[in-house]
This record gives sequence, C-alpha cells and structure tokens, in this order.
Amino acid sequence: MTSDELKNAVSTVLEQPHYTQLYLILKINNELVMRLADIEDEETAPEIQNMFEGFLNTTIISNEDMVIRDLSVADESPNVIYQYDYDSYPQELGLFRQFEIVEAIKSPHFNFETDDLSHLFGYIIYLGSMQKGIVLFKKHYPISLIKRESFLLGAIKSKERFERLPGEDIIRLNNDVQLLRLGETVFVFDLRVLEHNMGFSALMQQTAIETVEAIEELDILDDIEVLRDTLEDLSFARKLSKVKKSSAIFKLGITKDTIVEFTKTTPALVGKFKYSNDGAKIRLDSKKSKLAFLKLLNDSFLHSELTEQYYEASAKDNITQNA
Repeated sequence: MTSDELKNAVSTVLEQPHYTQLYLILKINNELVMRLADIEDEETAPEIQNMFEGFLNTTIISNEDMVIRDLSVADESPNVIYQYDYDSYPQELGLFRQFEIVEAIKSPHFNFETDDLSHLFGYIIYLGSMQKGIVLFKKHYPISLIKRESFLLGAIKSKERFERLPGEDIIRLNNDVQLLRLGETVFVFDLRVLEHNMGFSALMQQTAIETVEAIEELDILDDIEVLRDTLEDLSFARKLSKVKKSSAIFKLGITKDTIVEFTKTTPALVGKFKYSNDGAKIRLDSKKSKLAFLKLLNDSFLHSELTEQYYEASAKDNITQNA
C-alpha cells in the first residue's frame, strides 16, 4: 500500500458516519483477553474519539512527509510507517489481528469487581461503522495506572492549598498508538514496542537464523560461526533478518566469486574485509567487518552515474521496475 492509498483509506472511514469503541486487553496467566470499556456518556466518548481522530489526522492524513516501507527493511528513518510483511505473527498480536467489530461488541464489559486493572496490557481502539473501520492498538504501561491506594495530591481551584483527592483507580490515556490495521493489513508506528513488548523479537531472531543458514549455503565466509554468535544481539538480529527478506543478492542469485571480487575492487569496500588464505572467502574478525558484510548483502553501496562517487544507502527504491 502506498502512502496516498493509506491516507485515502483512513480519510474514507473518518468522512463517513462512525463511532469509537475502547477495549481493554488484559493479560491473565499469560493469556490475553478482551473487555469492552463502558464509555457511553456525553463527555467521555466524544473526547476519546477526538483524541484518536487527531492522531490519525496528524500522523497520516496531513503528514506530507509520510513514507510507507515494508517492516522487513525497517531502518528507523523518520516519518516512516512500516507495513507488516512477515509471513507469521507473534502470539501477542492475536487479538488485534482477529478483531472484528461484529464479534467484538459481544465482549463482556470490564467489571471493577471481577476484573483487575493491574492486568492491563493494552487497548484496542475501533473507529468506524459496523461495515468498515480502523483498528488501533495502544500499549499500556504501569506508570499510566494510578491505583486507589496511591496518595493523590491536587490543587483545588480558587484555593491556595493542595488537598488529597478522592482515591479511585485512574488510567492516564493519550493518543500514542503503536499499531494500525485496515482490513488484513497491519501498519507499525513504533518498532521498539513491537520488538520489546509484542513478542516480535523472537520471530525476528528466527528469521535471522534462516538468514545465517542462507549465507552458509552461499559458502562465502571463512567462518560462519562468527555470525551465529551475534544472534542474541537484538540490533544485529534485526539487520540479519532484513537481509533474508530484501537482499537483491539472494533474489538475483549473485555468485560468491562475484561478491568477493566486488569487495576487492569497489573503492567504498577496499580494506573493510580480510580474506581466507586462498582469497576466496571473506573473513569477519571485528564488529565493523560484520556490519559492513551485512550492508554488502543488502546492496547498500551505490555508485553515482553522475558524479562517479560511491555512496552508502540504507533505504533504496528500485526505479528500474518502472523503466
């Protein structure tokens, strides 16, 4: 989906008559369950709707700099929304992916007598009609919950002193959203929440393992174990998983000999690698050389036809497809 298509899809939902519903996602014994929040009053519901409509307008509809990229090539560039393109999903995304408003409205309401806000994991916010809508996910953090046993001190209007406020459980809710779903398509706004709180890191590390296996088959490294040793490093695993999904070298079947020769003759790469005794394989003996090798596999070293200069690029759009 392009940025214009996403903008149009979101605008279409918001321009039609729609409503907003808030669902609390509780984590009980490592299982996620959904509860419908009762916000059907004249003040709360419109406030929540305006808050998340504002988020969609600012982040998507009015954002002229917004770019859509596949999650598999994520590089944390600014103004990028990532479209989920992995074949599998972490378990923590189950309720979000399966959410359907027709079934969701039948969910039990959150009950303060039988449910506990200390189990709160996140929120699903639905904006739309019974036919079409936008599904948002927001992660909850313990710091956003003020328990009734806390000592709340507030300034009372028209007075010059602070007084203790009535003790009730209070949730601080803002429009900071991490995921969006339109139909079956999932978009990611916050990579770190996905990796650290949604179980995505395990899936990413599995993809990284598959990347190492593909590199081993290429037989280009003097010692493949130096890459296996980096799999526990989340930052490096992310870079490895990106290679398997997007590398033109694997897609086009570039040979080992061609790649090794490229590293020896390309000015941007000369001196970055050491080689086996026969010169046929690359030897990775430092963190710098490992990172350079991954950039090599991602085809990140570009040559300008105009200036004859060599450049390094983390994100590339293939213009030859439309040539």
